[in-house]
Amino acid sequence: MKMRITDGDALHLIGGYGLGIDYTVRLSLRLLDEIDPDILARAVEKTQQRFPYLNLRVRKDEQDFYAEENPAPIVIHHTDEKISLGTPGSNYHIWSVCYNADRLHLDISHGFLDGTGMYNVLRTLLYYYCAERYGVTDHSGILTLEDPILPEESRDPADEMPDMDLSKVAIPERPAAFSLTEDAGLTPSEPILRDIIIPEEAFVRFSSAHDASPGTMISILMSRTIDKLFPERTAPLTNSYVINARPMVGKLLTHHNCVRTVIFTYTDRIKAMPFDRQCTVHRGTTFIQSDTGKVFGQIMVSANQRRMVDKMAPTAEGKKQIFAKMLNKGNSLFTYMVSYVGQWRWQQLSPYILEFWTHVPNVNNLLTEIAAVNGKIFLSLHQNFKEDTVLNCFLRQLDENSISYTVKPPCPNDNPRFPEPDI
Repeated sequence: MKMRITDGDALHLIGGYGLGIDYTVRLSLRLLDEIDPDILARAVEKTQQRFPYLNLRVRKDEQDFYAEENPAPIVIHHTDEKISLGTPGSNYHIWSVCYNADRLHLDISHGFLDGTGMYNVLRTLLYYYCAERYGVTDHSGILTLEDPILPEESRDPADEMPDMDLSKVAIPERPAAFSLTEDAGLTPSEPILRDIIIPEEAFVRFSSAHDASPGTMISILMSRTIDKLFPERTAPLTNSYVINARPMVGKLLTHHNCVRTVIFTYTDRIKAMPFDRQCTVHRGTTFIQSDTGKVFGQIMVSANQRRMVDKMAPTAEGKKQIFAKMLNKGNSLFTYMVSYVGQWRWQQLSPYILEFWTHVPNVNNLLTEIAAVNGKIFLSLHQNFKEDTVLNCFLRQLDENSISYTVKPPCPNDNPRFPEPDI
């Protein structure tokens, strides 16, 4: 049976195909001990049973992209290497699991789930693995087979937004942001990852002392970094800080893409403020732009834009090209992006997680993903340029504020491939 790509997911999935981007994520963990493959296999089987609505295969015909049910088992790959989703090697699924030594990777499509949705799957997988491997019995806050599978888990709140006449909606035009490649002259390259470990207690204490959360602090430090390196700018230095929109629309259980972005521009006026005041302004901007009515209205407009594309483009190719332009235009509005799902809250699993990295499609020249678990903060800095200039200046700011860190060697991005299906 054909299942329509939802209003909240279409831009990421179909637009990603249009831009030739693998819109996927690898959640990469190092666990306490070497992975037991037999226990992992049983954990994956139970996780697949708990999320039947994610047993999907992406298809397309002449008119559109769509999903269909996929009863095949989830494939487990014994490798650290980049894999492919949506192909025979992964039974055409939108998610898969890899492991090697003490490393566990959840590879998953960003076209159907955002960070919060992915964490739901990850913690179920980890619970079932740790239950058998380490005797964990507490599954509070974790979706298991003992919990009913509720319809709200698979409903997209964007689909439930009312129709509106977009011709009567004034959508403000915003200028393109300062670009680290086109304006700053950094050398474009294939995506490069720089993973950084920071002690959580010290960083949280430092952030709190300056009226910031870890996420807003990273945003401010990155703005200050770019400003120090490139003070002469004509285009705005603008940050996208990704937030979870579920609380604003009252749909806490959905797995679909349900995020919005806080737009923060580092102006000369903010630059002239003391450090703590800069952080206060960013937090205030986050609160204002997280207003329930504002976020609800943004999602309603986005949902209707998706429906408008359906009317404008009667073919799959036409839809792909329109969504690609929309996705590409949005990315040009930000100098860099920061995303933080929030501190890992499932303490019964924390002792078994030594490292936690979030590797995503790098659709922006500079993007920082943040994870926090077991007393450490894990920054994954994604860049589409060769130079270490931004990284080194960012690290100097940590040095200046007596924040210790460990930087891993550079490596190419390992988020999975997700090729466009054939007709």
